[in-house]
Amino acid sequence: MKPKIGIVGSGNIGWALKQMLKEDYEIRQGDITDGFDASNIDHVKDFLNGLDAVISAGPFSVNKNIAGVASKEGIAYFDLTEDVETTDFIRGLNSKSILMPQCGLAPGAINICAAGMMEEFDSVSEVLMRVGALPRFTTNEMSYYLSWSTNGLINEYCNEADAIYEGKAVKLMPLEGAEKIVIEGESFEAFNTSGGCATMCETFEDKVENLTYKTIRYPGHLNHMKFLFNDLHLKKNKEILETLFDKEVPRTKNDVIIFFVKVIGLIDGVLQEKTYLRKIYGDKKYSAIQLTTASGVCSVLKMFLDGKIDSNGFTKQESLSWKDFIDNKFGKVYT
Repeated sequence: MKPKIGIVGSGNIGWALKQMLKEDYEIRQGDITDGFDASNIDHVKDFLNGLDAVISAGPFSVNKNIAGVASKEGIAYFDLTEDVETTDFIRGLNSKSILMPQCGLAPGAINICAAGMMEEFDSVSEVLMRVGALPRFTTNEMSYYLSWSTNGLINEYCNEADAIYEGKAVKLMPLEGAEKIVIEGESFEAFNTSGGCATMCETFEDKVENLTYKTIRYPGHLNHMKFLFNDLHLKKNKEILETLFDKEVPRTKNDVIIFFVKVIGLIDGVLQEKTYLRKIYGDKKYSAIQLTTASGVCSVLKMFLDGKIDSNGFTKQESLSWKDFIDNKFGKVYT
C-alpha cells in the first residue's frame, strides 16, 4: 500500500509537489479554494486523519495549526517556512514522529549542503551560503520579477537575519551587509535576509568563526528595496507592499536558481577553500523555483519514508546527510 501524503496548498509549489509525488504516493491535497481552511483547527483535524505525512505549502501563518495537530496524531510533518517564530513554535511541540520545518531550497537544501561540506574540514573558519531566485531576463529598474511567494519575500526582507560572527550567534539587519559576488564572470549583489540560516547558528556557535546566509540579486535591486522598505517605511505596512507587488510586479516562470556555498577551513593543517555552485533552470513543466523548492522537501520526505532519518520530534536540516539527500530522484536536481 502506498504511503498517504497530505499537501496543504495548491499554489505554485503545492501543485509541483503533487506532480512529483503522485506516482509513488497516495496524495490528498487541500486548499482554501476547495473549501479547506487551514486556519480552522477542525478542518485541519479532518484533513490530516489517516495520513502518514503532511507537507505544508500554504502561508506560514497556518503552519502552527497543521504542525500542532500532526504532532498530537504522530503524523510526520514538513513545511517550507523561512519564518523563525513559526519554527520556534514547532520546536516546542512533542511528537512521536518527525517535525521538520524549513525544508525546500533556502532554508533547506542550502543548509544540508553546507553542513555536508563542513564535514570535509578538520576545523572551519568561514561558511558562506548564497542563494538567488532570479528572472533570467529583466528590464525593469529593480532588476526583478516575482517567481515565488510575495508574502515570503517580504517577510525575509523585513526580519532580522541570523549569523555567526567570531564564533557567536548574532542578529543582523535585513537589506544590509551588501557584497559584490562574481559567478562565472557575471556580477551580482548579495545582502542579508532572514530565515536562510535555519538553525545553523545555534548548532555551530563556538564551532565556526563566521557563518552567513545572503540572498543574491542583480546589481541595483538592493537600493530600490531599501527605498521601499526603509525610506517609505513600507516594512511597517506589509499588506500594502504585498498588494502593490502582486498587482504591479510581473511574475515569470523563465527563471534561474543560483545555489552557492563556500567553506574555508583547515584540512591536514592547510587552509583550504571549497565551493559548491549550481545554476538550476526550469523546464517545460516546472519553473526553477518550483523545481528546487519542491524537490528539496520531496527528497527529505523520501529519506524519512525510506528510513534514512531516524529522529523523532523537531529535526534540523543540518542533521541530514547531503549524500543521502542527493541520492534519490528528487535530490538529484542539485547535482
